[in-house]
Amino acid sequence: MAFSRLSLLPAALHLLLCAQYAHSAAIPRQVADFTVVRPRDDASSASAECAGTITITITPSATIAASATAAASTTAAAASSTAAASSIGNFGSCSIPQIEFGVGFDNRKETSFQPVDKTSYNHGSAQNIDIITQFMCDALVNTCGADQTAKNTCATAKAAADTVTAKTGGQADAFNAVFGITTDFAAIAEVDDQGNVVSGTGSSSAVASAAASSSAASAVATAASSSATAASAAASSSSSSGAGNFGSCSVPQIAFGAGFDGRKETSFEPADKTSFNHGSAQNIDIISQFICGQLSSACGADQTAQTTCATASAAADAQPAGTGAQADAFNAAFGITTDFAAVAEVDDQGNVVAGSTSGAVASAAAPSPATSAAAAATSSAVAATSAAAPAATLAATGGNLQTFTDALGGVNPPAVTALSNGQFQVDGNSAFNSLQSALQRSCDVQNNQCADAANASGNKGGLTVAACNAQQSQCNAQVQA
Repeated sequence: MAFSRLSLLPAALHLLLCAQYAHSAAIPRQVADFTVVRPRDDASSASAECAGTITITITPSATIAASATAAASTTAAAASSTAAASSIGNFGSCSIPQIEFGVGFDNRKETSFQPVDKTSYNHGSAQNIDIITQFMCDALVNTCGADQTAKNTCATAKAAADTVTAKTGGQADAFNAVFGITTDFAAIAEVDDQGNVVSGTGSSSAVASAAASSSAASAVATAASSSATAASAAASSSSSSGAGNFGSCSVPQIAFGAGFDGRKETSFEPADKTSFNHGSAQNIDIISQFICGQLSSACGADQTAQTTCATASAAADAQPAGTGAQADAFNAAFGITTDFAAVAEVDDQGNVVAGSTSGAVASAAAPSPATSAAAAATSSAVAATSAAAPAATLAATGGNLQTFTDALGGVNPPAVTALSNGQFQVDGNSAFNSLQSALQRSCDVQNNQCADAANASGNKGGLTVAACNAQQSQCNAQVQA
């Protein structure tokens, strides 16, 4: 029987709607079979099914496939969870949520919370954990493509964190536990915004620094061994050795990886930001010079330690620039074995540099248990340095000593003022014993904020990470002039 084109229109519309449903359903459908019912074309004829069925093959979009791949890789990079995936949900393109707790995040003096994986959950630190948990749970809905089970799990984790004493590491532990991740941030003492340990918090006098998690996260495969080595080295930092006596600071160590300070590209940073409070930089010389400068100006290190640091800086410069091998060479001079050479170099667009390594890309991901141990050990000197009068209580004796005026992206270097005790205060940061160190820190803070702005804008126009780094070099050159 012949059909008119108009009589087939309702069936065609029905078929189109069904196909759309099959494409958008939560469970991917490779093939959907539909039986088209022919509408009545006259009053006497009954509805009859068309002979055969129409088979529609739906190919999953590239986005779905990419999301599945991303989910697999990011989940592997995060801390392993003991919970079955089916019980906590599917997190789409994002890793399993996890929060860390410590001092030094975003150059803070006080303890705060931040997401472990800033690739999936790109948010700065906060003293109120609710700011972080709400952001992460919202990201599951808005950007990750997580399923309802994952969203419900996040809500449960958020509620669990709120049942623990505010501003303590136990809140992070409670949140992580809901996802099957075991951490012990409750052992970390709370620190106020003056850098003083809050009495009665933590299970020991140790204070964790941001570097403890980020240094180990920089090379997931080698984190446990290198962090354990760092812990051992730091624990003996106050005693004399072949490398020297480092005074109140830990044994210098540099980490290499992607994700430091929210960067897309790989960069270097001090492993212990309690002793060496400096942001990340693509040029290792910026970090090594700062660390060596601190040994003489702030740590009270002996001449042997200062000489060792100079040797370490020279060793780093002998390796290919911008690679993890530079960090390995620097660390080796202090007797610390790391394998950051296995970490692939990443450019400021987030692309792996071809031929840079045979290993995997490292990111600022989850801290291992060894990392937590390193955090406690490397920060044992915090109590001594925090015992001094907070710089904020000392009166400034003059105006802004930072004369560098370039401000790419509208980001100015923070002001530097002289204090009545002879130190120099960088606005929002710790006080420094030497003016040069304070001015250099001001340049570094500007660079970190500039790089954040560049990454947020997609590195478009003149606001790029490379341009920010060039500006930092100009700022440092002016400081050293």
